[in-house]
Amino acid sequence: MYRAVIIGAGNIASGFDSPDSRDILTHAHAYQCHPAFQLTGFYDKDYKRAVEAAHKWGCRAYGTLAEALKAAKVVSCCVPDSYHRQILEKAAAYAPKLVIAEKPLASSVAEGEELLRTYGTGIPLLLNYSRRFLPEFQLLREEIRRYGKFLKGVGYYGKGILHNGSHMIDLLRFLLGSVECGKILKAEIRDYDGDPSKDAILQVQGQPFYMAAVDSRIATVFELDLFFEKARIRIVDGGSLIERYMIKESDTYAGYYNYVFQEREHVDYSHAMIGLLDNAKDILEEKGTPACSIEDGAEVLKICIQIRGESF
Repeated sequence: MYRAVIIGAGNIASGFDSPDSRDILTHAHAYQCHPAFQLTGFYDKDYKRAVEAAHKWGCRAYGTLAEALKAAKVVSCCVPDSYHRQILEKAAAYAPKLVIAEKPLASSVAEGEELLRTYGTGIPLLLNYSRRFLPEFQLLREEIRRYGKFLKGVGYYGKGILHNGSHMIDLLRFLLGSVECGKILKAEIRDYDGDPSKDAILQVQGQPFYMAAVDSRIATVFELDLFFEKARIRIVDGGSLIERYMIKESDTYAGYYNYVFQEREHVDYSHAMIGLLDNAKDILEEKGTPACSIEDGAEVLKICIQIRGESF
């Protein structure tokens, strides 16, 4: 078994579920359930939080970061966004076999480039953009190749272009490949810790994708509407539903074609964390590569920083 430690003891590390929960929503629960891993403990700068998480998950709380990083060869970095670069740099100094990092990779392009240099030494880094690890989106990625040319799309998100908007950009890259920042629009909502939610027009396979921010203080929104020559895909209800519409000739008006609803598929997000660790196991056993690599994270980071209007 691979011994693992979690740095940070917040929601995604420990708080979203418990050992007896049906759904697996945290790093701790995934480590507890996966036969290839053993969770040794938590470190958090707030030692009390680490103790509470350790008690909850039946492991130990480490008093120092160094003590935690010495204890295991697999590290989950689950600290707030602004600390990602700092913790990932320190983790690399202990030469772990694998680092799993929550998104985004870092807070600036310069930090991302620094991490690329650090992890270019051979330490694999796996970034948790969760939809990449779900079978429903993996299947959709394969299907899209049959839908013809991508025509246009629109997406709605909130809670920061880097914190949550990066999920949308990464999903577009995963499903469709080429994504670039096109035009930055004036609309801006300051709904997350110095990370504004902004409107922008991306270029996806050379076609426009309109990315619009919705104030997360009112409601959390994550939706995409993608038009192709042969199909329309809607990802709605926070990404928990995938709707497929296929081109069909009108029954009433000959020669007119419509996108007609075909099916609705539910996405089970409780599989994402186990999928993440399945990929981690394959990497450790040299049977696979990161489904979301540090290079993927750096490309998404660059687009987000462009949308924020900040120079590199």
